[in-house]
Amino acid sequence: MATPKLIALDWGSTSARAYLMSDESEVIGQRQVPLGILNVKDRDFEGALIELCGPWLLVRADTPIVAAGMIGSRQGWLEVPYVQCPAGLNQLAVGMKSVELAKQRKLWIVPGVSTAPGEMPPDVMRGEEAQIYGALTIAERTEGSGLFVLPGTHSKWVRVEDGQIVWFKTFMTGELFSVLSQHSIIGKLMAEGGPPDPEAFERAVDHAHRDPFGLSSQLFSARTLPLFDKLPATSIADYLSGLLIGHEIYTAERAMTAMNPQHDGVTLVGEVALVRNYQRALTLLGWSSTAAPAFPAASGLWRIADRAGLLGLRLQTLSLV
Repeated sequence: MATPKLIALDWGSTSARAYLMSDESEVIGQRQVPLGILNVKDRDFEGALIELCGPWLLVRADTPIVAAGMIGSRQGWLEVPYVQCPAGLNQLAVGMKSVELAKQRKLWIVPGVSTAPGEMPPDVMRGEEAQIYGALTIAERTEGSGLFVLPGTHSKWVRVEDGQIVWFKTFMTGELFSVLSQHSIIGKLMAEGGPPDPEAFERAVDHAHRDPFGLSSQLFSARTLPLFDKLPATSIADYLSGLLIGHEIYTAERAMTAMNPQHDGVTLVGEVALVRNYQRALTLLGWSSTAAPAFPAASGLWRIADRAGLLGLRLQTLSLV
């Protein structure tokens, strides 16, 4: 068996993923438990850590542990301050804070990234920064540039230039879908049991781009189309998804045009089903896209740990210069 070199944790709000990585930066073990920070009883985060990857903690006492995500938020184990854009590996490594564990071990927590452009409200991310640097590594663009989209509850559009996160924007697309599905008249009309309806999804993506009256007005079409028997109740979920994703892309596209960024398409990082939907929508609207390979969070945490000198691979003192 390969020698364990790092325990990498992608620790979010509802779930936690752990990766055991070898000295060749390969994932040699992985676990996932529903112990996101919102599900940890009485803030027993060390108990949750043991449940998540206890056997790995016994293999080698000197294996470093590095975590990213909501575990570093105000509601998490230890609040680690955000680093501001532009932010690269050096800033993330320097910004890490540690939690003391039993038997003189430490858990290192990666900071999130924030941005506050001009008079605009601030924006933040936690966990996505590790996935982005992992995706760059896997694509062999370790010091490169690119445009990244990370679909999810809070979808992120992120620009990386010369190895630094220079701009990003959050869209509450996934959360809006959940709220509208469960707490609106649209959700009451939905019926389960039907097959996926890619035509309904693509129809909605197109409508989100063509209708000039904005998302609030467009959403009502998910009510009126079934009313006039132009959309089956089993297809409303696909149609709603298309509206929300289509509007997200349309809004981001306008911002991209205004900033005139140089990029060669979009790299998508996320769950397979969500990435597939975004690829379908992007293709329909003339964008090229690539899905990041597996384990971007683990690869990104490896790079951050390496840059911080935790893997014994770097002898120099880290600085922001």
